[in-house]
Amino acid sequence: MNVFYRLVIKLSFLVIASVSFCAFALTESGTVIKNQAGATYRDSADILRSTTSNLVETLVQPVAALTLINDQSKLGAPGRTVTFNHVLTNTGNNIDSFTLDYVIPANVITGALVYPDANNDGVADAGSSPIASGDTVGPLAPGESFDFVIVGDIDAGAAINASNSITVTATSQAVTVDGISVANGAVGTQTNTDTLTVTNLPIIEVTKALSASEGASPSGPYTVTFTYTNVGLTNMDPLQTNGVILSDTLPEGMRFNGGVAWSVSGTTVSASGVTTGASETSGDHDLAFTTCIAPSASCSNNDEVVFTMDGLASDESATISFEVNIDTGLATDTLYNTGVFGFDEDNLGSVDSGEQGKYNTNRVPFLITANYAVIANNGGCDAGNNDTNCDGSDDTNHEIVEVATATQGERVSFTNYIWNRGNAEDIFNITLDNSTFPAGTSFFFYKSDGVTPLLDTDNDGKPDTGVIPALGEACLSYHVTDSAGTCGYKVILVATLPSSTTGGPFQVVKTATSSNNTAKSNSVTDKLGSIIASTVDLTNNFRAETATTQEDSCDAADDNCGFGAGTEATPVSINTVAPGATTRFTLYVTNTSGTADSYELQYSNSDFAVNTLPTGWTVSFKDATDNVISNIPVLGPDDAVMVYADVTIDANAPSAQQSIYFKVISAVTGASDIKHDAVNVDNSNMCIAFEANSEGVTHAGGVIVYKHIVRNNSNDAFTNIALNISNSHPNFTVVIYEDTVADEQLTAADNAITEIASLAGNEVKVFFVKIFTLGTTTQGVKNITTISANVSCGTVQLIDVTTIANTNMKIIKEQMPDLNCTGIPNDSLYVTTTFSVSPGQCIIYRLTAENIGIETAKNVKLNDASPAYTTFNVVPSIIPAISEGSVNSIVNGSTGSIIGSINDIAPGESETLEFGIRIDN
Repeated sequence: MNVFYRLVIKLSFLVIASVSFCAFALTESGTVIKNQAGATYRDSADILRSTTSNLVETLVQPVAALTLINDQSKLGAPGRTVTFNHVLTNTGNNIDSFTLDYVIPANVITGALVYPDANNDGVADAGSSPIASGDTVGPLAPGESFDFVIVGDIDAGAAINASNSITVTATSQAVTVDGISVANGAVGTQTNTDTLTVTNLPIIEVTKALSASEGASPSGPYTVTFTYTNVGLTNMDPLQTNGVILSDTLPEGMRFNGGVAWSVSGTTVSASGVTTGASETSGDHDLAFTTCIAPSASCSNNDEVVFTMDGLASDESATISFEVNIDTGLATDTLYNTGVFGFDEDNLGSVDSGEQGKYNTNRVPFLITANYAVIANNGGCDAGNNDTNCDGSDDTNHEIVEVATATQGERVSFTNYIWNRGNAEDIFNITLDNSTFPAGTSFFFYKSDGVTPLLDTDNDGKPDTGVIPALGEACLSYHVTDSAGTCGYKVILVATLPSSTTGGPFQVVKTATSSNNTAKSNSVTDKLGSIIASTVDLTNNFRAETATTQEDSCDAADDNCGFGAGTEATPVSINTVAPGATTRFTLYVTNTSGTADSYELQYSNSDFAVNTLPTGWTVSFKDATDNVISNIPVLGPDDAVMVYADVTIDANAPSAQQSIYFKVISAVTGASDIKHDAVNVDNSNMCIAFEANSEGVTHAGGVIVYKHIVRNNSNDAFTNIALNISNSHPNFTVVIYEDTVADEQLTAADNAITEIASLAGNEVKVFFVKIFTLGTTTQGVKNITTISANVSCGTVQLIDVTTIANTNMKIIKEQMPDLNCTGIPNDSLYVTTTFSVSPGQCIIYRLTAENIGIETAKNVKLNDASPAYTTFNVVPSIIPAISEGSVNSIVNGSTGSIIGSINDIAPGESETLEFGIRIDN
């Protein structure tokens, strides 16, 4: 019952004459049903995360319903009155008022009035005003009752055995709300029929009263009083066998306690606490009673007492009373008790079998008052078992929920058990106090599943357990039950720790407070032993082994993987690589902490200057799919990720070993590790080279000069490089000249050499091979001249092929920049030297074929091709162009061969082919 209705009930005691409570099953009108979902999932880093949905609320609508008890049949004497007892109960879910309409018959009963029976003693309350037919009683809260009596007047001239009835109808005044029916299949109207039969014989009426209407469990003794009266016109003879038999089966939880007293004798028939039967005689009147005390074969759950006594004279009245106690351990509830009796209706001297148990007394309620109590603890359950043999009664030995350690930023769960130790169902608000957790810690309450948020079910602004059944009541499936049957609820507190704090211990006090009686509360302490610093391990080629993941290849320092905290004194891995090349180190980052973390990737050529390297060196970190990265956004606990570190060496680096240090560091937790690796720069595969092999034609006795370069591809210097010369034909001799004046032309200033004195790293020098032929050499002879040199990185050689022929073609290739790609040649711009252009710009090549022989050259064809990283630049009517002959068809933007067909070239004549290419973007 929510706070609003509890208030209504308390106020109702002030304005309604009779109140009792009954079991009430409908959810109360105005109740807000709240629901919020929770979910767990693993993100792309395989980290378990939780999230919550939005909160949705449903408002329970009012439903009207009632009960009216009971139909009755009674005897009455002409000219006297008859009393009928009734109870009206609001079984709807909303406050309601009810009209009482009663119909008086045309004969036998001449009139009737309705009176409240607030003290539930079966008679009209003294001084109360009558309730007219059509009047409204209430308002009654859900579950609240109104007791009343109908006092009817019997016609003095009514014939013996004449009979008639009064009907009383109770009607809900809340059957519609805003014009909409809300009865919802429940009962909005009920009618009872009270039937009277006229007799001139004895009539015994019995009413029942209880000395208190409510009390705790346990409590007592309380006094039950039966008043029996002969309201008939005829006396009953006390000397007969018996006149009245009255039995009382007490409700379960209410126990007979003796203390029987009889007003006729004015004595106590049995003492308080004596529960056996007894008898008493006073003059001509006799009383005897028997008892059955549960549990026994005749009464398993309920105590029973049966009184047998003599009848009374007309208008004579007497009382019988006894004591009852209320059992321990009862949940708050209303115990209802009604006596059953019969009497010697035919006045023949005994209560016949057909007359026994024929009539009921009024119903008397007794409310077991609520005793609210709660215990919050760690459950006290068996270790390792799921909620087995828990202890919801121990408030001393299970007061701390402790987690030994957690890492920075971890979500720490504390499971607390909230036990209802009261005799009424209750809701317990959960609050936190006295936290010593570090600043930045966030707390969140979850239901027992650890996922669904703990909500405020009683609308007082505090998260709570929801309803927990009372002691002795059945626990629901989502509750926990201790070994004694106590119902409890698990509340999960999740503390999300700040990522930057270590130390401990830390604790927070969780308090459970009854929402029905805020003076009743109990606390449990959630304690974290320490927050340990997060750690990370940076290794080579294998992930690091952890307590939960085995990796035999990287579980000790001698595995040479960088296992454990760095920095290592000597390199873990050494990669040998040539200058200008890139070498790859395969790194693994293993999160050795209990919480997810993120890391920056860093490098250095010392221990440690962030992202510093020798000039010309670079490091690029890449993921497993070769995407460039600079950090690891999220790495779950015990997870590992592979990272490539591509180290590019300066093209001019000399042979040497260079240390490289790699580092991972968390900006959040500060966890870090450094690993020492190295690069061994090796120029041995970058030797000197001669460029390029050549082929030419000269006539017998002629001279031919081949221009070459020697290139040092290494960063290491060479000196005194001896040049070895050999010819395949004896009629050929060779002299080598250096380009002394560096004009790339063989002149008289150039010196003949037999060795290259020095060649610095990456230096290029020009030299000339001049070949002399004897005049007696036969036409068609072909000579192969081989120039070789032996250096530390290997042997290099150069081949020039010279053919003796009267026809001799000389081919010269020149180039000019065509920056705007217009295709217009300019003779003054053609050079044989190197120049620079940018991607997207163009170059025009000119091939000149000169006949330096003494005979006409026939079917001359010039062959060339688009170089790598270029395409043809075709400008119609401009390029390609040939001075004589034709050019094969080429397409702008294409690649491949270009062929110029010239036909014949006379001695001393020359022809040209010009074409353009574009540098790829």
